Amino acid sequence: MGKKAPAAPKPVDPVQSANAQAAANIASATAQQHLNMIGTAGPDGTVRYEADPTQPGGYNQVTTLSPGQQQNYDLSNQIYGQTLGIGQDQLGRISQALGQGLTPPQLQGQIGGDFNETVNQARDAAYNQATSRLDPQFATRENQMRTQLANQGLGQNSASYQNAQDAFGRERNDAYALARNDAFGQGLAAQNQGFNQSGAQGTFANQAAQQGFQNQATQQNQPINQLSALMGMGQVAQPNGIQYSPTQVGQTDVLGAQALNQQGQWNRYNAQTQASNSMGQGLLGGLFSLGSAAITASDIRLKKNIVRLGTRPDGLGVYAYDYIWGGPRQIGVMAQEVQRIKPEAVSEIGGGYLGVDYGLL
Repeated sequence: MGKKAPAAPKPVDPVQSANAQAAANIASATAQQHLNMIGTAGPDGTVRYEADPTQPGGYNQVTTLSPGQQQNYDLSNQIYGQTLGIGQDQLGRISQALGQGLTPPQLQGQIGGDFNETVNQARDAAYNQATSRLDPQFATRENQMRTQLANQGLGQNSASYQNAQDAFGRERNDAYALARNDAFGQGLAAQNQGFNQSGAQGTFANQAAQQGFQNQATQQNQPINQLSALMGMGQVAQPNGIQYSPTQVGQTDVLGAQALNQQGQWNRYNAQTQASNSMGQGLLGGLFSLGSAAITASDIRLKKNIVRLGTRPDGLGVYAYDYIWGGPRQIGVMAQEVQRIKPEAVSEIGGGYLGVDYGLL
């Protein structure tokens, strides 16, 4: 147990690790740039790289066209210049078109017409037509009823005469009420028909107004579209060299390497600590077996997780603790305290550590 416990590995400095990773990334990017700076040569021309300290990577890409491609390039620039001239002339038409402005269409927001008058006219016409048939019909029937009652010898003041008169009146009222309801229904139908016709007329008028507005917008946009087409035709494509598939260089994983190194140090530390603990347990086990059965290793240096539970009448503290080599949790005293109060109960158990004879306590 006299051997000193191994020291734990020092933690990795995060700032140092980040700087190392950043430096590795820059080095990888630089190497990848140099690998990808491949010059090309073909029928259309050549591509090469020249040193240029003003560029971030220190190089500048230079493209040289073949004579035929250079001639095409110059001709394209001439065409492009002429196209710009035509487009400049077109600007006058654009300015004139934009100066005219657009007149928003006047759309109908509601359906017009006096539909109440339409309802009244249709209802009155239908009711008058019905009563023109009902009036003579009920007049004839009333005369027939009175003649029949008179032939039966029933006077106007008799109960039978009054009952017949009441039944006839109810039948006539029902017929006229039915005629009024039918006339009202025909009035509503005429109202719906007029509403639909007015709505259709409004929809057609709104569509015509919107179409006129669209025609104005088309006339205004036409010169703008023509200028855009001319500008599109004048665009010149830049000739390129042969396409090259770049080489990809993986970045150096500095943080991963540091993590593996740190993990290896901790693995060695844990193995050394476990070996030291095993040696201590073996040594103390041998020492304890030589002493009295009542002597217990109570040196505070051999204990951990110490919690004071109380105080004995003689002033000694009672503690719960674990031995540094493991095992179940224990309850007892500390040899250093016993040595001050009752030194005869304390003895050395080997290796400079103290034990307590609980029989003397």
